Formats: sequence, structure tokens, C-alpha cells
Amino acid sequence: MTAQRPEPAGTGPARGITALLESHYRDHADFAALIVPPEEVPQAVRTAVLQAAGCWQVVLASPDAATSAWQILRAALLARAAPHALAPFAHLDPVEQDVLLMRHGLGWSDTRITRVTGLDRAALATATRALAGAACPAGYVRRRQ
Repeated sequence: MTAQRPEPAGTGPARGITALLESHYRDHADFAALIVPPEEVPQAVRTAVLQAAGCWQVVLASPDAATSAWQILRAALLARAAPHALAPFAHLDPVEQDVLLMRHGLGWSDTRITRVTGLDRAALATATRALAGAACPAGYVRRRQ
């Protein structure tokens, strides 16, 4: 029996996951800009995409590859964020944090949130109901350009 070697990030399935995540670069950068210093956003997103691509076996083995890739990417971005970056949202679960930041901080539509995070409509609706009346703190609301 031969041991399987992990594929480099630039080949096979890892390349596909990288392409998927890179197609959402602007979305990921917008999200990252809420939790990491602006000058770190490009490198934070690149590093997070490479980390998710490096976990391609985990991503592809999961029931929903898009959700799994988002979770890995999100964790990589949070690891780079200041320790207190999501402190105002500590009482919320990660899905609720994402929905609050994406909907109220970035002004994203439900379609865009589901496309980026891999959430299905039911999970998004559940998180939305849990957030009824919640508002994003001013420091997390991106100015419209």
C-alpha cells in the first residue's frame, strides 16, 4: 500500500478550490476589511485562500464544499484579525456573526451571502430570525462608495 501524498495547492482539486475562492476575492476582501487592518487585507485573503486550498481533501469530503471552504477561509482570516475583532459579536454563533456583518455591515443581499458562505436559504433564514433587531456596531459598517 502506498501512502498518498497531498497535492500541491496549484494542481488538481486544490486548483479548483483556489479558483472558486478567487472568484469571490472581492467578497472575501470586503469581509476581511471588517476584521483586519486595511493594509493586511490582500495578504490575509491570499493566505486564507491558500490555506483552504491546502485542505482540499477536507473540503471535498464535506457535505457542502462551498460551506467548508468558507469556514476554513473565515478561520484563517480570524486568525489574522486582532484578538478583539469580533468581541462585540461574541454572544452570536459564527453563522449569525457572518450574517450580521455581511447583511448589516456590508449591505449584502441574501443571494450574495449564500453564494459566498455556502449557506442554504433555510440556514440563512434561521440566522436572520435570530438576529431580529440586531444592529452592526458603527465600526463594522462599511461606507458606501
